[in-house]
Amino acid sequence: MEPKQATDGLRTKVLDELRENGRASYAQIAAKHGSTRRQVTHIVQSALEHDELRITVSISPDLLSLERFAYVQIALDGPITAAREAVVAMPETTFVAEITGSYGLDAEIRTGADPHLRETIDRIRQLPHVRELRVHHYDSIEINLHSPIRTGGTGFVLDDADRAIIRHLQQDGRATFRELAAAAGISASGARLRLTRLTRHGAVKVVGIPVRGSHSAAVTVGAGIQVRGPLEAALTCVKDLRPEFLAVASGGYDLIATLSGSSNDEILGLADALRSRPEISRVDTWANLRMHKEQYGEGDRLTAAFGTH
Repeated sequence: MEPKQATDGLRTKVLDELRENGRASYAQIAAKHGSTRRQVTHIVQSALEHDELRITVSISPDLLSLERFAYVQIALDGPITAAREAVVAMPETTFVAEITGSYGLDAEIRTGADPHLRETIDRIRQLPHVRELRVHHYDSIEINLHSPIRTGGTGFVLDDADRAIIRHLQQDGRATFRELAAAAGISASGARLRLTRLTRHGAVKVVGIPVRGSHSAAVTVGAGIQVRGPLEAALTCVKDLRPEFLAVASGGYDLIATLSGSSNDEILGLADALRSRPEISRVDTWANLRMHKEQYGEGDRLTAAFGTH
């Protein structure tokens, strides 16, 4: 029997591979990390069965007519439950977590054209026990492991077969090309070509998203970063730390990042690395104690954006 440390190490590597590509070959993952296909399959199936992982498809914000992005920190003067449930239920929120610090709740918001963002923030202000909001507007999203960033307005257009493939992937991110073909009414080779086109253009990303509640083994923290000197130099040094998420922001922080690791020591090391860089003048961090929502272009938004056929 392998030592637990070695088994845990392999599990982390396998799940990291799926975060990069939810349809990655189990055989190729095994070969890359000196394991067997059977071991990799067992790790993935166990994570799925224990609701520790979901493999789905994330859709580019451009294809959902989403134009404005913001990160909101929410301070409350009473019980958090009612406000938290309301924020989670909002179709505009993609990420919601309970956090440490004076702001007990945070959320990422993606909305359509103005005044949609302002109206969404106003709705949050009126929730029970909400005392104060701190709003940071995203000027650009530089890294998001769990979602395409943007197609960049390249004129990419979906047809009915593309929509059918995406809907099926929302139910089963590792569906075979034969299954995708049946859903779309095309050949298996046609389904393969279409999915390749969708991913190559950044329209969709099939991703293994960790289900991270209060008992997650992974440690994640948010980081609000103020920059000294040129922004590009600071961006480069933060990217070197391989954050899950990184955005250029306005409204209090120059950059907002999510850092993750397998232990508190690893996170503390990342935070120290940030503070030690001459390009960084200040770093505020907050721990994500319990994540309640991580959905990036999923669910009913597809129907709303593309229409029913």
